[in-house]
Amino acid sequence: MAQETTKRLIASLIFVILSVLFITLGIFEISFSDTFSWAEVLHKQFPKLYRYSMHIGVIECLVGGLLVIPAYFLHKSFAIKAIETCLRLGLGGMFIFASIFKIADPKEFATLVAQYQFLPHNLVNPFALFLPQIEFWAGVALIFTPFVRENASLILGMFIAFIIALIYALWHDLGIICGCFAIEGAQGKDETWTSLIRDLILLGPTAWLMWRPRRTLWNIWLQK
Repeated sequence: MAQETTKRLIASLIFVILSVLFITLGIFEISFSDTFSWAEVLHKQFPKLYRYSMHIGVIECLVGGLLVIPAYFLHKSFAIKAIETCLRLGLGGMFIFASIFKIADPKEFATLVAQYQFLPHNLVNPFALFLPQIEFWAGVALIFTPFVRENASLILGMFIAFIIALIYALWHDLGIICGCFAIEGAQGKDETWTSLIRDLILLGPTAWLMWRPRRTLWNIWLQK
């Protein structure tokens, strides 16, 4: 019996690792299609079918999400613990990383915010100063504090706000990106779409964290 449980645990671990790998590759493929893509061969061979890296990234995220299912059924408790740990580290790390350049260069970030034409002019600078701080501390808190529900709710709210802003940019044909990981100024519609798709994909995992028990990362593995 113990040997069978160990086999199921190892199999579940393999599926979790594959799931995390596919989702991470997918998010990178979507977010950094100009600088990160393992699918250049496919692009060259099938330029019409694989016109954008976003398509490949979405498929990778879908495959990664499906791989969670066998991991869950093989060893439920381990899979839940592993998925929660990876999500908190991944989302928390992403928001910390996304906030650093904005905190370091608030003037340029304010310029990017102003391009959305979404906020009154007198609120652009305060917003550009305030948002990166929220991103940074929400990411830190998601990783290092037990308040997973509160911080996941805050991050979900930011994702929804980003999605609304990106839809607004697409609707008005502004051709700009969300400014999540770099200050690049005006871009084409394709870049706006990739940012929107990425944020939509991350809504589900973030919402799931809102229902997790309040506990630190290390307590996830100490509790049965």
